[in-house]
Amino acid sequence: MKYVVLVVLAAAFSAGCWSMQEIITGNDTGADTDTDSDSDGDVDTDADGDSDSDSDTNSDSDADTDSDTDTDIDTDTDTGGCIPTWTEHTVDGAFDGAVSVYAADVDGDGDMDVLGAAYYDASITWWENIAGDGTAWTEHTVDGTFDGAYSVYVADVNGDGDMDVLGAAVLDDAIAWWENTSGNGTAWTEHTVDGAFDGAGSVHAADVDGDGDMDVLGTAYGDDAIAWWENTNGDGTTWTEHTVDGAFGGAVAVYTADVDGDGDMDVLGAAYYDASIAWWENTAGNGTSWTEHTVDGAFDEAYSVYAADVDGDGDMDVLGAAIDDDAIAWWENTAGDGTTWTEHTVDGAFDGARSVHAADVDGDGDMGVLGAALVDDAIGL
Repeated sequence: MKYVVLVVLAAAFSAGCWSMQEIITGNDTGADTDTDSDSDGDVDTDADGDSDSDSDTNSDSDADTDSDTDTDIDTDTDTGGCIPTWTEHTVDGAFDGAVSVYAADVDGDGDMDVLGAAYYDASITWWENIAGDGTAWTEHTVDGTFDGAYSVYVADVNGDGDMDVLGAAVLDDAIAWWENTSGNGTAWTEHTVDGAFDGAGSVHAADVDGDGDMDVLGTAYGDDAIAWWENTNGDGTTWTEHTVDGAFGGAVAVYTADVDGDGDMDVLGAAYYDASIAWWENTAGNGTSWTEHTVDGAFDEAYSVYAADVDGDGDMDVLGAAIDDDAIAWWENTAGDGTTWTEHTVDGAFDGARSVHAADVDGDGDMGVLGAALVDDAIGL
């Protein structure tokens, strides 16, 4: 099956409820029935759910527009609207089997570059942000023979102050990292972390053992495993494997966060066959022993996991995407230590939900939730 550029959805969490806006291309030609819902003298809503236009001067200083072509989500410049506007820029339109994307300052020039993994191109690639504003890109291949490239991540693996690149390849059964030899992304030296990690599908980096250097984490779909590799010398030249869980059915995603608030890195995972979102407590604090805690054991075809303080109470909550459940959800860290969870559905009809992330997209100080859906083919916010 050919992988496609995935769909994006974002939700803004505010005042205890989710404000969902999804952009869906349509052909709304019906007449609008406009109403002034806030009695401020402008036209706010209509029967098709749009925010309609007035070029007004009023107390809430909004200028709502409705193109009525119709994309069924219109522009609201009102500060309370939480609806950013987006302009699409193509970084690469021929990156065959694009399946993973990341952003980091690869060349150390102070702006954000883009990285990607392409399954069919067997490629880990980065695009240099030439002008610094995202309008022009120069492609640089990190590795063009990384068979079944499926995940990409960036971290300073060898501790020399520049950004190195990590990848996972499903067909190569490999977790690898590429040393940014020149420091500016023009030359790379490959180092294998694990070359026999069956169905390697996800890669991440964090200081798991608390010794001050970057360790590497990965999932193996075929091995049903989540593992981490200790950066033994601190420079990425030697690795010691540690199994977090060797029976996590269809392990497909890994992430790290201090879930229980004790100051060390815990591990989170998503398992496709186990329909599970789980986290493992770093019991000893140095990654040598792990205690599993289930967040949700009935999240059908769980495919992605992330952690963020969604509700702003100071602890780590967990987010997930499930393909068969068509769901983006988050679980509230009720007690703050990861022992009890309360599920909240962000979207339960996001067809083929495959990926989830969290960020303050609209700059209002709280966390928004972003998702990607394999089937819906929609861009949303």
